[in-house]
Amino acid sequence: MQTAVILGVNGQDGSYLAESLCRRGYFVVGIGRDPVSRHVRPHHCYRYEALDLATPEGLRNLVEAIKPDLAFHVAAVHGATGDGYTYESSFQEMMHVNLFALHVLLEHARISAPKMRIIYAGSSKIFPSPYAGVLDESSPKAATCLYSIGKMAARDLILQYRVLHGIYATNLILFNHDSARRPGQFFLPKMATVIAAAQLDNSFKMPVQTLDFRIDWSAADEVMEMVAGIAVDPAGIADLPEMIVASGNTLEARQFVTLLFQNYGLNVEEHIVEKLPRSDGGKDFTVNINSFVSRSGRKPVKTAFDIVSDILHSRDFTSATDMLGSHH
Repeated sequence: MQTAVILGVNGQDGSYLAESLCRRGYFVVGIGRDPVSRHVRPHHCYRYEALDLATPEGLRNLVEAIKPDLAFHVAAVHGATGDGYTYESSFQEMMHVNLFALHVLLEHARISAPKMRIIYAGSSKIFPSPYAGVLDESSPKAATCLYSIGKMAARDLILQYRVLHGIYATNLILFNHDSARRPGQFFLPKMATVIAAAQLDNSFKMPVQTLDFRIDWSAADEVMEMVAGIAVDPAGIADLPEMIVASGNTLEARQFVTLLFQNYGLNVEEHIVEKLPRSDGGKDFTVNINSFVSRSGRKPVKTAFDIVSDILHSRDFTSATDMLGSHH
């Protein structure tokens, strides 16, 4: 039985990967900061290790003991920028988790396990913002915020280890993806909360920064299943320094949210309060997912509407107005 280690198993990506890899016959060691595993249940093919990734020595010792065939780095210090999250105060912690932990994996592969495959959860924020035109793996890249500085450094580190040491490491360029396991401060879970709360209390209102933006949303459970299928094939990433992971469908947020609320018998203007004045929402863009589709053998089919439906069906919103009463 082959072994996989997942850094960040308590997040949506890590937990879906763990479940997919168990189904594929791997023994999975999940690593997270919490005392216990949050989403993945105890199983004969799964073990949880509580570990703070800001301490590289602990990770180094654990990886050396596990000797994994496959390693996923999907841990990250990050937040919802639309909710006012900034990285200035957490920059050092972010670099330890988002970058230095990756270096531990790469060094282990270089020194002890040259055939180990490493998959890193990068970000579409390495593309200059606002996005425009057709985006693919060859599009120009540039850091535009503290978060993307770390993601650019991780990408460059992977390329360096591939070229100099022949390490099988791949940077995933992840566009927005959500699920029922995404924390509530992110946009789609927020919209689900507003819908649930407005159905309980018709006067409920939620403040958001703006609805004037364009975005590519995919479903985390679906795309992580596809990523796992690519990663378990040793030849799948040998020639793959990076790969875009997205739906390939760009949405205008205002149009999407309007239709979403209509589907639940609601008027968006009665329940969403925008903090910023109306704008043009940015330039048109399309994400080219040809590499992702060709390597996985299928195309993502779940929509942002499906994701919100999943959230509404998986969470208890009976006290949504009580929990978010301050937003009235």
